[in-house]
Amino acid sequence: MNTRERLKLFLASINISEGSFEKATGLAKGFVSKVGDSIRTSSLEKIKSVYPSLNTSWLLTGDGDMLINNNFPKEDILTQPEQTSADATYKLIPVIHIDSVGGMHSNNEIEGEPQYIEGYVPFVNAKDEDRAIYQSGDSMIPTIPPGSLMLIREVANWREYFGYGNIFVIVLKDGRRITKEVARYEENPKEYIWCISHNEKVADEELPKNMIVSVWKVVKVLTDKGW
Repeated sequence: MNTRERLKLFLASINISEGSFEKATGLAKGFVSKVGDSIRTSSLEKIKSVYPSLNTSWLLTGDGDMLINNNFPKEDILTQPEQTSADATYKLIPVIHIDSVGGMHSNNEIEGEPQYIEGYVPFVNAKDEDRAIYQSGDSMIPTIPPGSLMLIREVANWREYFGYGNIFVIVLKDGRRITKEVARYEENPKEYIWCISHNEKVADEELPKNMIVSVWKVVKVLTDKGW
Protein backbone atom coordinates (compact mmCIF):
# COMPACT_ATOMS: atom_id res chain seq x y z
CA MET A 1 0.00 0.00 0.00
CA ASN A 2 1.43 3.38 -1.00
CA THR A 3 0.90 6.85 0.53
CA ARG A 4 -2.05 7.67 -1.72
CA GLU A 5 -3.81 4.45 -0.79
CA ARG A 6 -3.19 5.02 2.91
CA LEU A 7 -4.54 8.57 2.66
CA LYS A 8 -7.69 7.29 0.93
CA LEU A 9 -8.04 4.62 3.61
CA PHE A 10 -7.90 7.32 6.30
CA LEU A 11 -10.56 9.40 4.52
CA ALA A 12 -12.81 6.35 4.25
CA SER A 13 -12.35 5.61 7.96
CA ILE A 14 -13.61 9.08 8.93
CA ASN A 15 -16.30 9.12 6.21
CA ILE A 16 -15.13 12.26 4.43
CA SER A 17 -14.80 12.86 0.69
CA GLU A 18 -11.56 13.79 -1.05
CA GLY A 19 -13.00 17.20 -1.96
CA SER A 20 -14.03 17.92 1.64
CA PHE A 21 -10.58 16.92 2.86
CA GLU A 22 -8.87 19.19 0.35
CA LYS A 23 -11.15 22.08 1.24
CA ALA A 24 -10.72 21.63 4.99
CA THR A 25 -6.93 21.49 4.77
CA GLY A 26 -6.52 24.20 2.13
CA LEU A 27 -4.79 21.79 -0.25
CA ALA A 28 -5.22 22.05 -4.01
CA LYS A 29 -8.16 20.37 -5.67
CA GLY A 30 -7.13 16.90 -6.79
CA PHE A 31 -4.35 16.66 -4.19
CA VAL A 32 -5.46 13.23 -3.00
CA SER A 33 -5.54 11.67 -6.47
CA LYS A 34 -2.14 13.16 -7.37
CA VAL A 35 -0.19 12.58 -4.16
CA GLY A 36 2.96 10.51 -4.59
CA ASP A 37 4.91 8.40 -2.14
CA SER A 38 6.11 11.52 -0.35
CA ILE A 39 4.28 14.66 0.81
CA ARG A 40 5.87 18.08 1.11
CA THR A 41 6.40 19.32 4.66
CA SER A 42 4.12 22.32 4.10
CA SER A 43 1.28 20.07 2.92
CA LEU A 44 1.85 17.66 5.78
CA GLU A 45 1.61 20.52 8.28
CA LYS A 46 -1.74 21.56 6.81
CA ILE A 47 -3.03 18.01 7.19
CA LYS A 48 -1.73 17.72 10.78
CA SER A 49 -3.35 21.04 11.79
CA VAL A 50 -6.81 19.82 10.79
CA TYR A 51 -6.44 16.10 11.54
CA PRO A 52 -4.10 15.82 14.54
CA SER A 53 -5.34 12.28 15.22
CA LEU A 54 -3.76 11.06 11.95
CA ASN A 55 -0.40 9.38 12.46
CA THR A 56 1.68 11.01 9.72
CA SER A 57 4.45 8.44 10.15
CA TRP A 58 1.92 5.74 9.24
CA LEU A 59 0.70 7.87 6.32
CA LEU A 60 4.18 8.19 4.81
CA THR A 61 5.68 4.80 5.65
CA GLY A 62 2.89 2.48 6.79
CA ASP A 63 4.61 1.97 10.14
CA GLY A 64 2.54 2.00 13.32
CA ASP A 65 -1.19 2.66 13.67
CA MET A 66 -3.33 4.94 11.51
CA LEU A 67 -4.49 7.08 14.44
CA ILE A 68 -2.77 8.71 17.38
CA ASN A 69 -4.61 8.15 20.64
CA ASN A 70 -5.81 11.70 21.31
CA ASN A 71 -7.96 12.52 24.33
CA PHE A 72 -10.94 14.29 22.77
CA PRO A 73 -13.22 16.49 24.93
CA LYS A 74 -16.87 15.56 25.31
CA GLU A 75 -16.00 11.98 24.49
CA ASP A 76 -19.26 10.89 26.12
CA ILE A 77 -21.15 12.10 23.02
CA LEU A 78 -18.44 11.79 20.37
CA THR A 79 -17.45 8.57 18.63
CA GLN A 80 -14.70 7.63 16.22
CA PRO A 81 -16.62 6.07 13.32
CA GLU A 82 -16.01 3.15 11.13
CA GLN A 83 -17.59 3.25 7.68
CA THR A 84 -21.25 4.34 7.73
CA SER A 85 -23.43 1.55 6.36
CA ALA A 86 -24.98 2.13 2.93
CA ASP A 87 -28.54 1.79 4.23
CA ALA A 88 -28.11 4.15 7.18
CA THR A 89 -30.51 7.10 7.48
CA TYR A 90 -27.88 9.11 9.31
CA LYS A 91 -24.37 10.36 8.66
CA LEU A 92 -21.50 10.63 11.09
CA ILE A 93 -20.64 14.33 11.03
CA PRO A 94 -17.25 15.67 12.16
CA VAL A 95 -17.32 17.95 15.19
CA ILE A 96 -14.88 20.81 14.60
CA HIS A 97 -13.04 22.34 17.54
CA ILE A 98 -14.52 25.83 17.15
CA ASP A 99 -17.54 27.68 18.51
CA SER A 100 -19.99 30.29 17.29
CA VAL A 101 -21.01 32.98 19.77
CA GLY A 102 -24.52 34.38 20.01
CA GLY A 103 -23.51 37.97 20.75
CA MET A 104 -22.80 40.45 17.97
CA HIS A 105 -20.03 42.08 20.02
CA SER A 106 -18.78 39.06 21.96
CA ASN A 107 -15.62 37.07 21.39
CA ASN A 108 -15.63 33.37 20.66
CA GLU A 109 -14.65 31.08 23.53
CA ILE A 110 -12.29 29.10 21.27
CA GLU A 111 -9.72 31.48 19.78
CA GLY A 112 -6.22 30.96 18.44
CA GLU A 113 -6.48 27.16 18.55
CA PRO A 114 -6.18 24.61 15.70
CA GLN A 115 -9.49 23.68 14.07
CA TYR A 116 -9.19 19.93 14.45
CA ILE A 117 -11.83 17.20 14.41
CA GLU A 118 -12.77 16.19 17.98
CA GLY A 119 -14.92 13.25 16.97
CA TYR A 120 -18.15 12.38 15.18
CA VAL A 121 -21.85 12.63 15.98
CA PRO A 122 -24.69 10.95 14.01
CA PHE A 123 -27.25 13.30 12.42
CA VAL A 124 -30.32 12.17 10.48
CA ASN A 125 -30.62 13.48 6.90
CA ALA A 126 -27.22 15.18 7.05
CA LYS A 127 -25.04 15.77 3.98
CA ASP A 128 -21.39 14.89 3.35
CA GLU A 129 -20.28 18.53 3.48
CA ASP A 130 -22.03 19.30 6.80
CA ARG A 131 -20.06 20.11 9.93
CA ALA A 132 -20.91 20.38 13.63
CA ILE A 133 -19.66 23.12 15.95
CA TYR A 134 -20.46 24.39 19.45
CA GLN A 135 -22.60 27.35 20.48
CA SER A 136 -21.37 29.82 23.09
CA GLY A 137 -22.95 32.93 24.59
CA ASP A 138 -26.55 33.43 25.68
CA SER A 139 -28.09 35.75 23.07
CA MET A 140 -29.80 32.84 21.24
CA ILE A 141 -31.42 31.23 24.30
CA PRO A 142 -33.82 29.51 24.65
CA THR A 143 -33.51 28.27 21.03
CA ILE A 144 -29.77 27.51 21.13
CA PRO A 145 -28.37 27.51 24.69
CA PRO A 146 -24.60 27.72 25.19
CA GLY A 147 -23.01 24.29 24.98
CA SER A 148 -25.35 23.13 22.22
CA LEU A 149 -23.96 21.30 19.21
CA MET A 150 -25.08 22.73 15.87
CA LEU A 151 -25.18 20.91 12.54
CA ILE A 152 -24.25 23.57 9.96
CA ARG A 153 -24.28 23.62 6.16
CA GLU A 154 -22.45 26.19 4.03
CA VAL A 155 -24.54 28.63 1.99
CA ALA A 156 -22.40 29.13 -1.11
CA ASN A 157 -24.61 31.74 -2.80
CA TRP A 158 -25.54 33.85 0.23
CA ARG A 159 -24.74 37.08 -1.61
CA GLU A 160 -27.55 36.33 -4.08
CA TYR A 161 -29.99 34.59 -1.74
CA PHE A 162 -29.67 34.59 2.03
CA GLY A 163 -32.76 32.64 3.02
CA TYR A 164 -34.27 35.10 5.46
CA GLY A 165 -36.03 33.70 8.51
CA ASN A 166 -33.43 31.00 9.18
CA ILE A 167 -30.67 30.84 11.78
CA PHE A 168 -27.10 31.07 10.48
CA VAL A 169 -23.53 30.92 11.68
CA ILE A 170 -21.86 33.94 10.11
CA VAL A 171 -18.07 34.11 9.80
CA LEU A 172 -16.81 37.71 9.94
CA LYS A 173 -13.67 39.30 8.52
CA ASP A 174 -12.25 39.80 12.02
CA GLY A 175 -12.31 36.02 12.53
CA ARG A 176 -15.33 35.86 14.82
CA ARG A 177 -18.22 33.45 14.26
CA ILE A 178 -21.66 34.62 15.35
CA THR A 179 -25.05 32.85 15.45
CA LYS A 180 -28.15 34.86 14.53
CA GLU A 181 -31.55 34.56 12.94
CA VAL A 182 -31.34 36.67 9.79
CA ALA A 183 -34.10 38.86 8.35
CA ARG A 184 -34.25 41.37 5.51
CA TYR A 185 -32.99 44.83 6.45
CA GLU A 186 -35.67 46.95 4.83
CA GLU A 187 -33.79 50.25 4.86
CA ASN A 188 -30.87 48.91 2.78
CA PRO A 189 -31.22 45.19 1.90
CA LYS A 190 -28.39 45.25 -0.67
CA GLU A 191 -25.73 46.18 1.87
CA TYR A 192 -27.06 45.00 5.24
CA ILE A 193 -28.84 42.11 6.95
CA TRP A 194 -30.93 42.30 10.12
CA CYS A 195 -29.62 40.05 12.91
CA ILE A 196 -32.20 38.84 15.42
CA SER A 197 -31.42 37.57 18.92
CA HIS A 198 -33.76 35.09 20.61
CA ASN A 199 -32.86 36.33 24.09
CA GLU A 200 -35.32 39.13 24.78
CA LYS A 201 -32.68 40.99 26.77
CA VAL A 202 -30.39 41.30 23.72
CA ALA A 203 -31.17 43.93 21.08
CA ASP A 204 -31.43 43.13 17.37
CA GLU A 205 -29.22 45.10 14.98
CA GLU A 206 -28.03 45.45 11.41
CA LEU A 207 -24.85 43.88 10.04
CA PRO A 208 -23.02 45.13 6.92
CA LYS A 209 -22.66 42.42 4.31
CA ASN A 210 -19.10 43.56 3.57
CA MET A 211 -18.09 42.28 7.02
CA ILE A 212 -19.13 38.73 6.11
CA VAL A 213 -16.68 36.07 4.86
CA SER A 214 -18.94 33.00 4.78
CA VAL A 215 -22.39 31.86 5.89
CA TRP A 216 -23.51 28.50 7.30
CA LYS A 217 -27.14 27.56 7.85
CA VAL A 218 -27.95 25.95 11.20
CA VAL A 219 -29.75 22.75 10.16
CA LYS A 220 -30.15 20.96 13.50
CA VAL A 221 -29.33 21.61 17.13
CA LEU A 222 -28.41 19.13 19.88
CA THR A 223 -29.14 20.98 23.10
CA ASP A 224 -27.01 20.57 26.19
CA LYS A 225 -29.67 20.50 28.93
CA GLY A 226 -27.13 19.88 31.67
CA TRP A 227 -28.60 16.51 32.62
